[in-house]
Amino acid sequence: MQMILNKKEKEALVVKLHQENKTIRQIAEIVHMSFKDIGAIIRRIDGRANDNDIDFNKSKATQALHLFKNGKKPIEVAIVLDISASGIEDILQEYWVLNHLDELALVYYEIRNDLDLFLKLFHVMKKNKLINQKDIQTALRYAAFDLPSFESKIRKLTSDVIELEYRKKDLNNTIKLQSAQLSDLGQVIVRYQGAIDNKKE
Repeated sequence: MQMILNKKEKEALVVKLHQENKTIRQIAEIVHMSFKDIGAIIRRIDGRANDNDIDFNKSKATQALHLFKNGKKPIEVAIVLDISASGIEDILQEYWVLNHLDELALVYYEIRNDLDLFLKLFHVMKKNKLINQKDIQTALRYAAFDLPSFESKIRKLTSDVIELEYRKKDLNNTIKLQSAQLSDLGQVIVRYQGAIDNKKE
């Protein structure tokens, strides 16, 4: 049976787990709190560092957050601190949450396996100068409402084309059969005409 914790107990558990270098996602799974609430607690206890030098006595996660804060790219942080790709990914999400970008962290967690497709969409829209509120709203409207309708119409048209192809094939077969019958009938007529001519003679 799962123990129910009050607000203070949850905050204390968040602090404890954070000090154990758990990621925000891991903390959220254990404490059952939102990224936003967890981020607020962590910011209260250690999110106020303003110095530009890395404190190597601190955990690698804290050092990584400091480097992200100073504009370092994930790959640079991974190399400097010798952290795995998955570890950097977790810390980066934590960094977003600490900067009140918890929704970005959640979205990334949802789409990370399809991130290439989303980036491709972004670059296509950027290349065609469609990165503004109006264009994005239009794209969303097409995706949410018009696209399913278009897909349904395409399926219907595809089905119609297949049916027309079958009918065309049947008609071609019918034409071939009737042409053969006309040819046979023509030969019969020629024979009858020859017989008639012979009788006339």
